[in-house]
Amino acid sequence: MKFDSNQHLHLGYYENNVDLEAVAYKIQNENKWAVFLDHEQDTTLVQKILNQYNYHEKYGYKIFTIDADDLSYEAGNKLFEAWLKTNNII
Repeated sequence: MKFDSNQHLHLGYYENNVDLEAVAYKIQNENKWAVFLDHEQDTTLVQKILNQYNYHEKYGYKIFTIDADDLSYEAGNKLFEAWLKTNNII
């Protein structure tokens, strides 16, 4: 999987004493984005589920993909929040 070096988006959830960040990378020549949980942050809240996700040394844990040519910060954040809720993190 190769990423477009000109397109990535930082996502975050910063409510209710939770501070988690993810980064979405546009997949080169596809209308898809891969979202990775930033592995350089405190992942204590999500530690219990990380073993079900693939770890990439450079990017962190790939937690989901988004089908879209263009991705806004607002849309990306809503999907990240939905992922956190689905996995009972928040």
